[in-house]
Amino acid sequence: MSTKARLRASYALMIVIITTVLVQVGCSISHQLRDGAFQGSVFSYALLVLFAYMLGRLVWGIARQLYLSRRWIQHFRIQTHHERTKRLQHMYRHWGTEMIVVQDDSFVALTIGLIRPRIVISTMVLNTFSRMEVKAILLHERYHCLHYDGAKLFLSSLARDAFGYLPIVKPIVRFYETWKELFADRYAIQQMKTELHLGNVLLKLAKSQNLQPCRTAVYFAHPTLHYRVMQVLEPEIAVQVPLALWKPLLRTCSILLLLIIGGDS
Repeated sequence: MSTKARLRASYALMIVIITTVLVQVGCSISHQLRDGAFQGSVFSYALLVLFAYMLGRLVWGIARQLYLSRRWIQHFRIQTHHERTKRLQHMYRHWGTEMIVVQDDSFVALTIGLIRPRIVISTMVLNTFSRMEVKAILLHERYHCLHYDGAKLFLSSLARDAFGYLPIVKPIVRFYETWKELFADRYAIQQMKTELHLGNVLLKLAKSQNLQPCRTAVYFAHPTLHYRVMQVLEPEIAVQVPLALWKPLLRTCSILLLLIIGGDS
């Protein structure tokens, strides 16, 4: 099975399981409410707690996303270096991708925005890296923009937060996030027809950067950096990203079975 097929299959499996849990919990609650079975039923109250937990995590994640997105967009607008932004926009005008240069002495290279993704890059990056290395960084971020990865990864993080008690969810989301970064690197390499410039950037980051990603953006310096370095250093060898699903799937099926048996009792 190809990597993309494996990625789609595992993600589809996660969606099916989450949908099944939502349907089962909803049906069980409505059934027991209709029959008045909540009186003295520990399982019934546990279902309510589970439903409230999932709903609360979803609402909190969405509210947090909206707040942080607005805060960071305001921050970037204040710190925008207008002259260098215009220059960069003009240089890559054929991409059709909005770019923002911010005045910052730290490494900032990310894609922000769910509906209208934009690339944000700092003056430090433009001053420190060569023109071709900057282009490699921008190509990586352009891939995220073209595929709306900010929105996709945000939805994945919501699934991880709200349904993290299902053992199968976290490994699939981690697998998905890792390959999104690897695909973005492959796009940059294909466009530049060499691994040299992206490899230089990744090696420099591996030595000096320790950034913590936030859900409001897709960071270039992602925690999956070691896989990305391996892909660049040994392009002839397929990167192996582990995805052990057998035990998590068994545990998840056990939870589903308990929900089904308890809901029917």
